[in-house]
Amino acid sequence: MVELVRAITADGITLDGAFHAPRNLAANRLPVDLALLVHGTGSNFYAPGILESVAAALLAAETPVLRINTRGHDGLVGRRGGAALEDIDACRSDLAAWVDWALARKLDRIVLIGHSMGGVKSIYAAAAGLAPTAIVAISPPRFCHRMYQEDPRAEAFREDYLRAGTLVEQGRGKDLILVRQPLPLWIQAEGFLDKYGPADRFDLVSHLPTVGCPVLVLVGSHTVENSPAFNNLPDDLAALELPSEQLTIQVIPGADMDYSNDPLEPCRRAADWLDGLQPPADHSRSDRG
Repeated sequence: MVELVRAITADGITLDGAFHAPRNLAANRLPVDLALLVHGTGSNFYAPGILESVAAALLAAETPVLRINTRGHDGLVGRRGGAALEDIDACRSDLAAWVDWALARKLDRIVLIGHSMGGVKSIYAAAAGLAPTAIVAISPPRFCHRMYQEDPRAEAFREDYLRAGTLVEQGRGKDLILVRQPLPLWIQAEGFLDKYGPADRFDLVSHLPTVGCPVLVLVGSHTVENSPAFNNLPDDLAALELPSEQLTIQVIPGADMDYSNDPLEPCRRAADWLDGLQPPADHSRSDRG
């Protein structure tokens, strides 16, 4: 049972999604009213992959699922949308609109489950005031400028970053360039500098201490070993020394970015972790933007 739905952000952007209702809501086996699934860079609410597997597993547990678009869905969408033109900071408004949609339906206990950039957006929005019940971030990459500049595997990133900087200096910051790391993507030169510049605006390590709900970070060992975007991520998260009720870090042995060896393992771990959460005292959202 799938319902195509829409939400409108505070700045007037219309976003599409799909609400999957379980056959027997009364049998919901997880302590949440809704799992809100947030896609990664250039993806969308109907894409195959890890979130498709997560959605199927949640529905098998009779948990309602909402797969959504953010304005960064797909590569290039019209004049304002798509990953090529996206301002990551706008994810606060996107996720707030979807949380409002859920609250209007009396779905108060919301877990954000984001893959890749979707996990980063979930953490970033929660650090800015969004108040979900919990967050599960599946393979969220780092946005740490120093890390990319120092990693010997990131030569392509450094070349692309220099090229983007030159275009911005020439007054051509709106030009689209094809970058190679951390993933192949057409993006505006100024947007690339904003995402990966030395200000580290979107580095999840810096934002996690101010998130007001429990967070589970899942990452595959293969990803940590082979991608500059995940270099030392488990160690850097552990170094925050946040209490276990605020942050849980789990490394899945042998798993890659998309968990192709076992797509259901993140689902099992997330379900076990959610079962262990204490019921929160307040599910209201403190930020409207």
